[in-house]
Amino acid sequence: MSLRINLYGNVCNNAYMVAKFLRRAGVDAHLYLEWNFPNRPEDDEPELKGRYPDWIHPTMDVRWLRYGFFDGAFTRQLGRCDLIHTFYYGPIWARKSGRPFVFQTYGGDLNVLPFMTDSLHHRYLAFRQRRGIRAANLVLLTNPTSQFCREALRRLQLTRTTYLPLPIDAERLSPMSEPEVQAMRRRYACDWIFFHPARQIWTESSYVWERKGNDRLFRAFARFLQTTRRNALLIAVKHGPDLDASQRLVHELGLARWVRWIPRQTRHELIRWYNLSDAVLDQFLLGDYGGCAFEAWSCGKPVFLHLNSFSAFGQEDPPAVNVQTEQEIYDQLVTLTDSPDDLRQLGRKAREWVLKYQHGDALVGRYLACYRQILNGQMQ
Repeated sequence: MSLRINLYGNVCNNAYMVAKFLRRAGVDAHLYLEWNFPNRPEDDEPELKGRYPDWIHPTMDVRWLRYGFFDGAFTRQLGRCDLIHTFYYGPIWARKSGRPFVFQTYGGDLNVLPFMTDSLHHRYLAFRQRRGIRAANLVLLTNPTSQFCREALRRLQLTRTTYLPLPIDAERLSPMSEPEVQAMRRRYACDWIFFHPARQIWTESSYVWERKGNDRLFRAFARFLQTTRRNALLIAVKHGPDLDASQRLVHELGLARWVRWIPRQTRHELIRWYNLSDAVLDQFLLGDYGGCAFEAWSCGKPVFLHLNSFSAFGQEDPPAVNVQTEQEIYDQLVTLTDSPDDLRQLGRKAREWVLKYQHGDALVGRYLACYRQILNGQMQ
């Protein structure tokens, strides 16, 4: 392996996923993983628990090391490579390493972390994040159509950017056999099962940039049950700052009998829920991709969400059920449950789209092309 890439900032296991596919392509990729970080490789691959390979390096949480005065050992370790690939707060330490680096943003690390003002400590971290991002040789955007991404790019005056999706492991996130699915569904005495894995964030007290429009779904589902009399169940995940408000709304709409709340799930556990559902209902407000959508598409399930087009970035849009308002969600629930074959066909097409555009093996060449541009001096 002639090329060494060090990755740091494992938000939603994205750094782990990139490292895994780089290694499959013959790159000497290494992941630096904070012990107390909430996202762990074993959340995707349970067999890794307690058995990390030697290219995963556990480290302490360096964000709180005396405001950066005593983190020299970590930055020297991170800098032992040809190029650093960072997420989250990673640009702070990548800049200090003196090595070329890319910063791949998942959202909040670009449009929130550089602009925090709620405490002196956060102001200082925000200052360091801004300086780190501006020093990146290239910023990789996963949601370039987001208005909040565009505003952050303007405020940070960034020009060295490109669109590059995050990889999905479509071999693990895949359709289960029909007998397995039917065995799981027999636990529920209903004809239709919809899955809503998004965080509950929709009230006026929530930040605009992270609202999901969950209330629109609950209201549309209530109308769907009332007008069609279909025997349907909505399974929702219990997490997010507006969970109490969502549960109150469900009660007010008389939906308690038709909404099942489940605890938060790891990505590995979510595979089962995607597969047993007829459709996944994600987010309806901002027009951005969400990780849940990719995962459900990879499992061959249609996804209801509001999605801006990525055609300007040279990518075919996925076959999403593109809905935004309560009325649109309701209309599509009625239409597609009237045509179950069309619903299943959408899921099959979505799986094909993931294999073409989002699976790690299909994306790794684009990552390597970015690294080579930088290392060949084409992006300074």
